[in-house]
Amino acid sequence: MDLGDFNDATALDAATTVRGWADVPDWVDALVAARPFGSVAALIDRARADAADWGGPELVAALAHHPRIGERATDASSAREQSSMRTADDDVAARIASGNAAYEERFGRVFLVRAAGRTPSELLAELTRRLSNEPSRETDEAARALADIAVHRIRATFGVAHLTTHVLDATTGTPAVGIGLTLRGPAGEVVATGTTDADGRTALGPDVLARGDHELRFATGAWFADAGVPTFHPSVTVAFTVAGTDHLHVPLLLSPFAYSTYRGS
Repeated sequence: MDLGDFNDATALDAATTVRGWADVPDWVDALVAARPFGSVAALIDRARADAADWGGPELVAALAHHPRIGERATDASSAREQSSMRTADDDVAARIASGNAAYEERFGRVFLVRAAGRTPSELLAELTRRLSNEPSRETDEAARALADIAVHRIRATFGVAHLTTHVLDATTGTPAVGIGLTLRGPAGEVVATGTTDADGRTALGPDVLARGDHELRFATGAWFADAGVPTFHPSVTVAFTVAGTDHLHVPLLLSPFAYSTYRGS
């Protein structure tokens, strides 16, 4: 879906879309009424702000038909987010099922966590940890998880990548166009590849990255060679840790003999 389509949709159609992010009636109505949004980032900021005070009543509304972790989900979003459970071994799957039952007996609702980007073992560890929470603390954590899932689903709806970059050639003060990029995940696997565009920017990877250490490699040596400029660094690799679902921006300020980077916004 394009953001313009969402802005221009009827109130009924827009509400159907928002309800797929989180079925919290007042929140749905507020986001529909707040249109048009100038950017997906503005939509996410408003969604987060309106979800800041979620608690027990919102969980009751949203969890009425929410599947358990590890169960076959009929909802497409839930099925996609829990896709890692298809790789769970029998022991982990059994322990999650047992933990689900214990959680529901203790707290009276389905265990809620953002499953996207988490392995079955990580989901089990989170379930085990939260089983020891006091009820009031667990309500707060579950409400934050509900908001986390909603933001993830907004990104997925509009195809927003989790990671973006912007490369600037410091010697000329212009965007570095055509630099090749490779993003590797925690196990060293290639998650995505790309090339900086006419503005020196690109977006890489899915709407959420797995938690853990990643590396973003910039093929700077080849880029300078194509321009006939000697350079000291054959490539630049930026290592960073993914700890949640917040958007990550990793810019690079580049020259033939030096570079700098930071976490952008």
